[in-house]
Amino acid sequence: MKGLAFRKLSRTSSHRNHLLRNLVSSLFEHERITTTVAKAKEAAREAEKIITLGKRGTVQAGYGARGYLYTQEKTLPKLAELAQRYSQRPGGYTRIHLFGNRQGDHAPRAILELVDGPNDLRLQMTARAIARETFNRITKLGTDSLREGRQFDAATLEQDERFNEVTRTNISKVVRFGGMEAREKLVELAAEHLLRLRATAALEGQVRVDDERVASWADNRPRGRLLTKPMRGHRPWAGQERADQPPPLAGKTKNSVIRLGKGVFAKRQNYRTAPSMPQYARSG
Repeated sequence: MKGLAFRKLSRTSSHRNHLLRNLVSSLFEHERITTTVAKAKEAAREAEKIITLGKRGTVQAGYGARGYLYTQEKTLPKLAELAQRYSQRPGGYTRIHLFGNRQGDHAPRAILELVDGPNDLRLQMTARAIARETFNRITKLGTDSLREGRQFDAATLEQDERFNEVTRTNISKVVRFGGMEAREKLVELAAEHLLRLRATAALEGQVRVDDERVASWADNRPRGRLLTKPMRGHRPWAGQERADQPPPLAGKTKNSVIRLGKGVFAKRQNYRTAPSMPQYARSG
């Protein structure tokens, strides 16, 4: 509702205060919690304030943080650790990831986490993007021109033009305040995931029709012109181009993610390019 300074969360003032204190205490203890989007946004505001109090280091600020947190034997040492971690960061200590809807009431869920942590989701997702783009480049060239242990340069990772622009932007975000330690962690995760991609491709092979399964159907095989054949091999990612996919539509240079997801069904002629129905003169 407009005009309100914060979300009431359908609770009384005291209940809301205890709820947020519990969420912030759990966030400091585990560095990642799952809750609804509304609660995550309010808990993130409070967590930012408590971390700022911890960074001040004064007696009065310590009393304020101590009076807010629960399970102080766990959260207070963690607050001191977070104050040291974010000493060079001016703000933005939390991050919210949308996490689908909750079963039952279908409430939108979110993951609330502390940034630059040992299990930072954005760091892991960026490392996987780096490995995936490197793997695709190696597959496309046909030869592995990169030497083992020298796939990525930690010092100039965000300036590497071999990666997409979005990937380079995410690299800059995750290593901005982490220093060389964050860069080395990112390179380590990327190299590990690249090795996993190579092993998966070697075991499962390229995407191909499962001829053995089709032959096992015998007389019980499904009928129909638009039969989707079972596939074997490494599953493609969303938006990945393959040789067995339909060509782009007229006037397009590449297929959209939706058209790639349609598979064989995307081979049907688009209604915009289909010949128009014959027009009949109206009587009267």
